[in-house]
Amino acid sequence: MFPEKINRMYKYLNARNIFLSLGILFVFFIALRPPLDPDMGWHLKDGEYLIEHGFQVAKLDIFSYTMPNFPLIMHEWVTDTLMWILLTKVGLFSLSVFFAIATTIAFVLASFGVSAKNEYKIIAAMLGIIASIPILGARPQMLSLLGLALIIFIVLKFRKNPDSKIIYFAPLVMFLWVNFHGGFAVGLFFIGLFLGIEIGKQVLIFILKKSSKKTNQFSDWIKKQTLPGSAIKKLSLVFVFSALATFINPYGWRMYIEVVTTIFDTYARSNIGEWLPVLPSNPMSFQFIIYLALLTILLIFSYRKIDYTYLIISGVFCYLGFSSWRHMPVFLIVSIPLWVTIVESLVGRELLFVVRKKWFLLIFFVTVLVVANQRIDDSFGNSSIEKVAEKGNYPLAAVEYLKKNPIAGNMFNEYNWGGFLVWQYPEKKTFIDGRMPSWRMNGFSIFQQFNKTMKYDEGWNETFQKYNISFALVYNNPINEMMFSSIGWKKIYSDPSTFIFLREEGK
Repeated sequence: MFPEKINRMYKYLNARNIFLSLGILFVFFIALRPPLDPDMGWHLKDGEYLIEHGFQVAKLDIFSYTMPNFPLIMHEWVTDTLMWILLTKVGLFSLSVFFAIATTIAFVLASFGVSAKNEYKIIAAMLGIIASIPILGARPQMLSLLGLALIIFIVLKFRKNPDSKIIYFAPLVMFLWVNFHGGFAVGLFFIGLFLGIEIGKQVLIFILKKSSKKTNQFSDWIKKQTLPGSAIKKLSLVFVFSALATFINPYGWRMYIEVVTTIFDTYARSNIGEWLPVLPSNPMSFQFIIYLALLTILLIFSYRKIDYTYLIISGVFCYLGFSSWRHMPVFLIVSIPLWVTIVESLVGRELLFVVRKKWFLLIFFVTVLVVANQRIDDSFGNSSIEKVAEKGNYPLAAVEYLKKNPIAGNMFNEYNWGGFLVWQYPEKKTFIDGRMPSWRMNGFSIFQQFNKTMKYDEGWNETFQKYNISFALVYNNPINEMMFSSIGWKKIYSDPSTFIFLREEGK
């Protein structure tokens, strides 16, 4: 009898571990993406520059000729260095793996902030990663998701046990985060929002006590859901030290210039795709709208177990998520603990019974194999510079032509090609690239100048005279051909994606 029980226990644990392992692999392979980000090139060249200069960050722009005196902030300097090392030591595919691992840890770790069966947590992580499919990528922003997941995990664990010392790791996370990616302000915002809600509940409890001599049920209920005063003091101190930790970077307080200018640059936010709002009219938005609708409906059914403090936090991040495509992954990470609660309260033991069944594990295994085959084929198969150029519509053939047939003078280039040109055509500095949308000096914006030029507003060709531009590397389309021909420029190169126009003397 006793050996039989041991055997059953072994099978139970084995099936459980198989499910958890398959779930993590599923999240990883969904997160695996080819390195096609338009900004990847300048990240890599940043890393090369840092290694060549003994990790001394640049203070002025090093890649463009249009804003050479701009006070540059390499806000991702550690990440850029790691990316360059991975590229040179291992290859392009390693970038896909690196960011997929970071993304996987982020989604799984966010789910582990809540006390529940690990199966529920992995299911929540899988739901989150599936909803994130349109906005995943091999890009540094994934490290901000990891930083946020760490902060969520720390804060939720501290909330469950205010005597825990885990909260003291928050300043360390913020110190690392500020040197890995400029999205660090999201972590401070999360801590500050949580702290503000807890203080607000303490104030409400005080008001309720003053307004009524008798203790009421509502006051007692809030008190049970609120951190004690000593824990709030501890969290306040941690928040202050977390904020101070973000000043430990090569640029000190100036790192916040990048944050503030990006947040409040309304022009860039309305002219760059990933900063635009997530609108119902966009077909890519349907996935997020369905996700939010399902989350809302299921939260209503599981209202008895809802953490209302965390629900308020999630609501704020939901608003931020739908205000910009770039913020949507942040909301998805924040919402994962809610899914853990929902899965546990609505399906509970029945789900545990199903996911440990042999037939389910077999189907799940086959599913993971299919996803893995697709994602590896896509990522590894598109991890050569030729494939990156083909898939990303980057002008590799035109660059090779220019290297064989060099042209003196300055180059004009498409905004989306800037990062690729910084990487693959360092012989010429760019007119504009992905670092520069919010750059302003004395009221001048190179991004606005570029858009005005490419919209062919009145006097658009004056840009070429102002910057003494000799040739233009632009998209192959009829409008570009007509407009450059109208000012007497000669087309010297053409392929399915690219035109090169040469400015002739006197033009």
